[in-house]
Amino acid sequence: MHSNRNPRKSLRALVAFGLLGVSAGGGCGGPEGAEAIADEERVENVQQGVQVASTTLAGYPVWAHFSNPPVHTNGRDYTIHSELQRLIDRAPAGSSIRGTIHSLSIDWIAQALVNAQNRGVSVMVVIDGKNIPSLNSDPSVGIIQQLTYHKFCTNSNGGTGCISTSADGDMHTKMFTFTATTDPNGVARSNVTWFGSANMSYSSGTDAFNNAITVYGDAALMNGLNANFSHMWNRFHVTGNDYYDAASGRGYYLSGAADAYASPEGVGQTDTIVTRLNDVTPDANCRVRVGMASITGSRPGIVDQIKRLKAGGCGVWFVVGGDATSGISMDQTVYNTLLDAGVAIRRKDKVHDKFFLVYGKYGTSYAYRVYSGSQNWTQDALNENEEIFVKMAPETGTVHPLYDGFYAHFNDAYNTGVTCSKANYPCR
Repeated sequence: MHSNRNPRKSLRALVAFGLLGVSAGGGCGGPEGAEAIADEERVENVQQGVQVASTTLAGYPVWAHFSNPPVHTNGRDYTIHSELQRLIDRAPAGSSIRGTIHSLSIDWIAQALVNAQNRGVSVMVVIDGKNIPSLNSDPSVGIIQQLTYHKFCTNSNGGTGCISTSADGDMHTKMFTFTATTDPNGVARSNVTWFGSANMSYSSGTDAFNNAITVYGDAALMNGLNANFSHMWNRFHVTGNDYYDAASGRGYYLSGAADAYASPEGVGQTDTIVTRLNDVTPDANCRVRVGMASITGSRPGIVDQIKRLKAGGCGVWFVVGGDATSGISMDQTVYNTLLDAGVAIRRKDKVHDKFFLVYGKYGTSYAYRVYSGSQNWTQDALNENEEIFVKMAPETGTVHPLYDGFYAHFNDAYNTGVTCSKANYPCR
């Protein structure tokens, strides 16, 4: 079991010396085996590779954390997970934590949640049911069972979702909420929401390109995502898995700092990402950058929107996950269609992100915008899994730290990726 000391002292030192800011920048698996990591190694790792951005959106402090494993000699970046542990460790007695875990193998995250419960924090967690076979073999899964309120998501059709009744459905959301904790500067904050792409595991967490966003003080966002959590906890099912319903507010949570959209969405209904891309009016000033673990051809509306933006003058770049053996995690039909449209694509090993960035025209004005969450550009992410897709409030003018942080994170992967062409599919 890991020591529970956290490298937050390193982070605070960087804040004190003015070094914490945007770094210079150039599919999910099942349960993974536990691995012991010395706490000193985590401290050194954070000191070497901190990637953080902070800003204020709609009056709420927002911090983003990024992992860039290749810059570390051991190929492992603890930035995101150490920050999550810090948030858990700073939750005071009498406060509440709600969490969703897709894949679990990091025992010091599980232990931090148990420690919080032991000091009087109300902790409730839902975990994707694919972790059940590891109950007796993975220490982290054993530790999480010490929580009084924990549930493994399963359904009667053999799936591992809580809301979804699909046999192929997963609880794929990566989200935590805190009624009280502190920000990285040590300031006490309430109504805190953490979300992103990173699993609580090594191969698809610390060892992969990931991002996480923390929003402080936005009660509407926290309460909305807590409502989504409550539906997962209570196994709330909807006919046809049509959970997302903007008209009723189910799975649709509006707030000042961000708007969140929760899957699953019924087959043949709207596509939350298509609708957001459709907000952009393309022109020669427009820029679109996509960092995505997996893209399939099952959501042609997304491909059509990208083609529309490119044809209208937008510069469009993709960095997509995969590996040197199997190649890019993108269907060949999508791959060829995007390349034919003039989109630049690169493959980079261990990209686990699910984000895109837009600088473009919304209505009559330009804005810098970040879209993140847990949703890959795949059919199961929209129609079968529990996911969240989050549209951050826009940044305008000459200062846009959140956008810049994600831009640098995109470049960390893209600038060292394999350039894709129709001749070299699957872009090994």
